[in-house]
Amino acid sequence: MEVVVTGSTAIGWMTLRGSKSDGTDVHSKTAKAVGISRDHAKVLNYGRFYGAGRPFTELLMKQFNPSLSSAEVVDRTNALFMATKGTRGFQLTKEGALKAKSLDIPFGDSGTISAADLKLLRSSLQTLGRPTGSLATKAWVGGSESDLFNKLETIAAANQPKTPVLGCCISKALEKRYVGNEFVTSKVNWVVQSSAVDYLHLMLVCMRWLFDTYKIDGRFCISIHDEVRYLVRSEDRYRAALALQITNLLTRSMFAYRLGMKDLPLSVAFFSAVDLDTVLRKEVTMDCRTPSNPLGLKEGQGIPPGEALDIYAIIQRTNGRLG
Repeated sequence: MEVVVTGSTAIGWMTLRGSKSDGTDVHSKTAKAVGISRDHAKVLNYGRFYGAGRPFTELLMKQFNPSLSSAEVVDRTNALFMATKGTRGFQLTKEGALKAKSLDIPFGDSGTISAADLKLLRSSLQTLGRPTGSLATKAWVGGSESDLFNKLETIAAANQPKTPVLGCCISKALEKRYVGNEFVTSKVNWVVQSSAVDYLHLMLVCMRWLFDTYKIDGRFCISIHDEVRYLVRSEDRYRAALALQITNLLTRSMFAYRLGMKDLPLSVAFFSAVDLDTVLRKEVTMDCRTPSNPLGLKEGQGIPPGEALDIYAIIQRTNGRLG
């Protein structure tokens, strides 16, 4: 079943409404489910999103807590995968769902069905002399991220995998006609990483358009993982910050639209903050005291802290206008 409402899956809802402060974000929930720290859960989550399996997770678990026995590591890994990725089950096709409903055979709201009930459905159809056809496909069920992984694996298993937003194709060397069902982990990783690249490309194009249209004097400098940095003339900095927020709004809208979602929640429409600074540092408030710079940036170099502005502060400084 296609889900086209933002936040209608467990992972989607946690992303939209979860909060680190009250322990309801994705990483906090994972940490609580398997009894590990949030920082360790964060590493495990990203590894899993990028296609890491149980062996890698067990290795990390052991590194995080060497006192755990091998049996405890396996138990915690199983608990983690049960709570997040789920277990292997079956997803009914549209035809399968109609037939199961006509025979009063139970299945989940999202079209999932247990192996026992699927077997019952097949035997019931055969007893009635009706064709079984294509009733279901293998799927992850019962986990907070099951829908996410089902979609990722559907894209990875296509004859010609493409990113869902810009439709960029995977290398021909990894297409199904050449490698069959091999390299699934690499393909899933490609879907995630290349979708992030789609996001970056859309942002760069949109920012260039806004800078040119509204005569904002600035240029792209560098992107580092999930950060994008621009060099901007000081007097244009607030307009550039507004342009970056509008760019995120438009890019998010494009992603939602291409995935069939007709809404865009406010919690993901804008960046939580845009950093404005005269030096390259992780946080605008860091004074960066080091053995070679013991007085820090402010006292030793005369460099004041920067600004971290949310959308409301930016609108206040620009009156909501780029021009």
